[in-house]
Amino acid sequence: MQRSPSNKRHDSNPDLSNIGVRKRKNDHDITESFQAFTDTILKKMDSWKTVIDKNLSQINDTLNDIIKKDLTILKEESLELKTEIKNVRKEYTEIKSCVAVLSAQQSEMQKEIITLQKSVQFNSDWHDETTKNIEVLFELTKQTDSLKSEINNLKLQNQQLNRQMNINEQRDRMLNVEIVGMPESINEDLNDTILRICKHVGVKIDTNDILQVNRVSPKVKLPGRSRVIIAKMKSRLLKDNLISLSRKNRLTTKDIGLAGESRPIFINEHLTSHNKQLLKKCKDFAKSSQYQFVWTKNGRIFVRRNDTSPGLQIFDEEDLKKIITKQ
Repeated sequence: MQRSPSNKRHDSNPDLSNIGVRKRKNDHDITESFQAFTDTILKKMDSWKTVIDKNLSQINDTLNDIIKKDLTILKEESLELKTEIKNVRKEYTEIKSCVAVLSAQQSEMQKEIITLQKSVQFNSDWHDETTKNIEVLFELTKQTDSLKSEINNLKLQNQQLNRQMNINEQRDRMLNVEIVGMPESINEDLNDTILRICKHVGVKIDTNDILQVNRVSPKVKLPGRSRVIIAKMKSRLLKDNLISLSRKNRLTTKDIGLAGESRPIFINEHLTSHNKQLLKKCKDFAKSSQYQFVWTKNGRIFVRRNDTSPGLQIFDEEDLKKIITKQ
């Protein structure tokens, strides 16, 4: 369908004045609209800012509270950490001290171990040496036992020999008497002294009955004591009678006509040195063991506990020991 041409005329110069006015009016409207829009936006933005500021303030307060709490917790944890660090340092110091002590103890222990090792080695060496010594000692013991047996045999033989020698020596003195307590004088006549003693006690004797007489110096010379007189008689009977009767009559120097203070004179058997010492030991033994009698006869020594007990002959000190053992 075709449009019919407009009957209006179109001029080549159209009127544009209204257009300008309309344009300016549209620009003003746009500006106002923009301004209104801007104001609205600004208000909105202010509202948003207020909300945001409020939210930011709340967030800030919340963050501050959280930070304060966290800082408080952190401070507490820091204090605890400091305390723990202090405790750790203290424990470290103590551990260090303990380590030092342990180190010293270890050093001392090492020394003790070394000493102990040396001691163990010494003991081991000593044990080996002791074992060897025991073996040697065992052999020596055998030899010693053998030697003891030999020594005992030798002692027995020596005892028997000494006993026999003493018996023989005493036998040689069988006719002798020992006169103790007789004062010495210059140019004294000992034969005459024996005759006067025999006459006083009632022993019949003449000069021929005295085979030998002389004074004998003791092994230990005592000041003021006279030497003893040893007289050898012709017979044992004569000797025994002289000893027996002199003991019964208690002879003194006055009895045989000697001037001065009266002193006792003792006439005994002439004992050997061994028998003299043995007689003294027998007397000491008798005092300590309540033995009533100790005497000699023909150079032999006897002891007896009482009147009803038998007499025991004593050859040497071993016999006294046997008596003591039996008691």
